Amino acid sequence: MPDVMVLAAVAAAGVSFFSTMAGGVVALRWPGRINSLAALAGGLVLGAAFFDLLPEAVERAETIGLGPSIPLGAALIGFLAFHSLERVLHHHHEEDEEPNAAGVIGAVGFVLHSLVDGLAIGLGFRISADVGVLVALAVIGHDFSDGLNTVSYMVSHHQPPGRSRRFLIADALAPTFGAIIASVVTLPDLVFPVAIGFFSGLFIYAGATRLLPQASALPPMRSVPLTALGACLLLMVSRLA
Repeated sequence: MPDVMVLAAVAAAGVSFFSTMAGGVVALRWPGRINSLAALAGGLVLGAAFFDLLPEAVERAETIGLGPSIPLGAALIGFLAFHSLERVLHHHHEEDEEPNAAGVIGAVGFVLHSLVDGLAIGLGFRISADVGVLVALAVIGHDFSDGLNTVSYMVSHHQPPGRSRRFLIADALAPTFGAIIASVVTLPDLVFPVAIGFFSGLFIYAGATRLLPQASALPPMRSVPLTALGACLLLMVSRLA
């Protein structure tokens, strides 16, 4: 991987640091703005998946003799993988009778999830700059809600403010470490259509299960146009690319 692409991947992951931190701060002061941003970001990531990544995955698959079912199946696997990851990392806290222990365990899960986000950014830049930027934008968009979730989760389990801040910082730094790790991994060209399809599943998961549900607190006359705007913006970008 060229040095400039490594730097781009790390820089893009670094931007998510500020997104996560902003989510943790803004969540407590301006909750209405978070819902609006979630509505817009939901449209953006879904538009990126359906208008850009999935078509590119199918096109790349066809050039090497693979059928469209391969990248489409990878998209489903990506969706289910991130769904399963969150279920495994966070389900056990529902039965944990010790609030403080549940808060710490759940916060660790958020940090691990953010590390996987960074791995996705690094691998995206290994495929191409365009894919890397799209993956980074999706991660940055939903990392804003990750910051919100981390702080809210810690507070709801009666964690002290200092510990909550430390976990928020760890969550914000995790994507950068993930991007660095992925940047030094060597992958054959054969996996690129599969990887792009997998990222599509991640985007669909982030939009459908993390961002749009958060935007549901807004009136439909406000949330639907914002989501449609985000999707239309990605449609125009994909046509111009």
